[in-house]
Amino acid sequence: MSTIKKLTKDPNYTLNIIDLFKMFSPDGKTKYVDMFLRLMNNTPDYKNHVKEVKANLLDKFPFLTKEQLDEFGDFEIVFYSKFIESMFTWDDFKNFRKFCEYNERGLIEQNDISRYKTFDEIISQLQVAEIKVSEKEMEKQIIKLFEDSEWLILRPLTFEASKKYGANTKWCTTQENNPDYFFKYAKKGVLVYCINKKNGYKVASFNSLDKNDPEFSWWNQKDSRIDSLQAEITTQIRELIGEVSMNKKAKTNHSLLDEKEKSKQDKYLGYESKSSRRAIAVMDTDDMDQTTQEAPVSEDYNHMVEEQREYPVNVSPETLDTLTTSAIQRITNNYQDVLRRG
Repeated sequence: MSTIKKLTKDPNYTLNIIDLFKMFSPDGKTKYVDMFLRLMNNTPDYKNHVKEVKANLLDKFPFLTKEQLDEFGDFEIVFYSKFIESMFTWDDFKNFRKFCEYNERGLIEQNDISRYKTFDEIISQLQVAEIKVSEKEMEKQIIKLFEDSEWLILRPLTFEASKKYGANTKWCTTQENNPDYFFKYAKKGVLVYCINKKNGYKVASFNSLDKNDPEFSWWNQKDSRIDSLQAEITTQIRELIGEVSMNKKAKTNHSLLDEKEKSKQDKYLGYESKSSRRAIAVMDTDDMDQTTQEAPVSEDYNHMVEEQREYPVNVSPETLDTLTTSAIQRITNNYQDVLRRG
């Protein structure tokens, strides 16, 4: 007998709606079960609710089809939807599906699926697989600081890279519908992601390069602020991050992009269509007068810094011309007002 046939015959995994309703009927009399089903089907807006549930499932899970959902009864669809919401999260099912797809592609290292007992174990392996998928397409959108068989330490330079390498965390810099958080940190200082390639553990650090708003913080996967010593990383990695973040030549993540990618990222938020005043507001902290703490720097990192390109300020010549013209016009208007007042 095939596995699926065994499962469908296992009473622990099969559901009979009639038996469920019989529990609410005196002595299990079927006339009351029939009455209950009739009342349920005549509930106001019941049919519309079923349509909304199906639409929500199709939106949450793009791999589902309307034809698949139509194979189930209306009550089954509503029941399954409520079951998912009460017992799991939508992300649990999305991650499970993605895990299965990666396993079919040979990207899951632990491919003996009988050994998995919890969703956390699945997510850990999923994170490791996503690193493999991301490396090629993201190589120009990150600065890799360190990598060995266990650890990957990097600086995400784009929102896409932040989402990829920060997947399955609660970091605000990875929020799909709110990229402003990532750009705030990327334009203000040194943002670093630490990823354990074996178990999927992640931790992030951020050092502000704005002397008026100093901050050096560490964040766990739940986006809770922690002490640096609570980060489950090696001393070598902790010291490397300190050297990179506190170096006097440190640049913001955004400023390390080439001009083409900078422009693409700015268009993502629609900066080019905003006023010149907005353009100034999003200028990189690199262009401010910095007084960052100086820390001992290894020769390897000094070599890396020397190889990094010196990028110009993130304001185009056209924007500077506009700002200059605007400033001259304001001065002229103020001077004329003074003359008129005599």
